Amino acid sequence: MESLERTFTLSEMSKTPDFIPTIAHRIWQAWWRDKGVLQDEIEVKVRAALCPEAVPTAFVAHRNGTYLGSALLIESDFAARPHLTPWVAAVWTEEVHRREGIGTALVARMAQLAFESGHSRVYLCASDDNTPFYEKMGWRVLEYHVKQLNVLALDKPGSS
Repeated sequence: MESLERTFTLSEMSKTPDFIPTIAHRIWQAWWRDKGVLQDEIEVKVRAALCPEAVPTAFVAHRNGTYLGSALLIESDFAARPHLTPWVAAVWTEEVHRREGIGTALVARMAQLAFESGHSRVYLCASDDNTPFYEKMGWRVLEYHVKQLNVLALDKPGSS
């Protein structure tokens, strides 16, 4: 079996703070711009993930100083399901670097952090188009089409 060499590095956002404006811009552009939220508001929320606790936190995928992608682990990402926690959120991979394993590595790292911090289940929400990406990693759909999104969960290995 051929092994794929990872050609990028995953770092805690706190160790790569120069990427924060880029991360905030990608999150704002993808999910908040059309809702009237200011990019500065998103950057404030992203900076909250610099704390040493597991939730919230963020990781950045980069190569030679170039931003490739990022993901957050936050307490709640879906107002329709406030009792569910924690959430993998704002998963982003630069379009030219998709299909390189970056998104998969980021999601896996966020889930691992959730499990290491004592959670037995982690959640995320995804569009119909993105749901198969997560299902291939073992996530399962809990609910379809809640506010146009699917709610998915991943259980800690050995906890179900």
